[in-house]
Amino acid sequence: MADRDDALRAALLAHGTSDHYTDPRLYDYEYRDRVGDVIWYRALARDRGRGLRVLELGAGTGRVTLALLADGHHLTALDRMRPMLDRLREKTANDPAAARLTPVLADLRRLPLEDDAFDLVIAPFNTLQHLYTADDLLRCFREVARVLAPGGAFAFDVMLPDLDWLTWDPESRHGVSAFVHPVTGERMIYSTNHTYDHHTQVCHIRIYYDDPTPRSDEFIPPPEPRALVHLAHRQIFPEELRALIPRAGLVLDSLDGDFQGRRLAEEIESMVALCHKPRVHRP
Repeated sequence: MADRDDALRAALLAHGTSDHYTDPRLYDYEYRDRVGDVIWYRALARDRGRGLRVLELGAGTGRVTLALLADGHHLTALDRMRPMLDRLREKTANDPAAARLTPVLADLRRLPLEDDAFDLVIAPFNTLQHLYTADDLLRCFREVARVLAPGGAFAFDVMLPDLDWLTWDPESRHGVSAFVHPVTGERMIYSTNHTYDHHTQVCHIRIYYDDPTPRSDEFIPPPEPRALVHLAHRQIFPEELRALIPRAGLVLDSLDGDFQGRRLAEEIESMVALCHKPRVHRP
């Protein structure tokens, strides 16, 4: 029974790591209004200088990447999903700035990059929540410390765990909204629900795409969705970050809320961390 449960959990994590990132145009459409993080990362890079060597972990289709390229920085855009990086290449195909862009298909825990190669490493929009154990997260942090130049900065944002939201009824649908698919032009209904695994700290989110309910203002979920997308996010707690970051050889400078420097509290959605690699190594 234990072996079967482990196999099911592994399959669910595999889907939760990949499903959401196989349709890059739909992904772009769904997050087209998310700009607060772009502004913050752009300002961070600008404040550290011009023409920085920047590594972006989980670069995806380039929502943050393109803004940093426009500011004159040199971007290494790393992601584990080929469709996302292919979409990024499409977007920059006729852009002279593409000469400063290097897409890399790789795992966050094993960066195929040289030591001390970057002035700034960033991991925007919950990228690190696809690392499903504390050991995986520590391995990523150590790789970041390795590829950062002494004095370089590491910044990332992840969700602040919301214990109330995590324990919502897993059968109820939330976020029900109508939209038009950006490629097919079809009218569809979007909704979600989720199940939280307390043992692993992983929230398994289910994103449903359905046809509109005919002749009714009330959406009634059909027995089977037209499409179902899994998204797995491990919940990372503040004290976990405060413990792991120094173990990786990095210094945590700040851990704030929602890109506004606010204290972490119940109403905060995202934790925003800023770290640096010391110029002098202290064993």
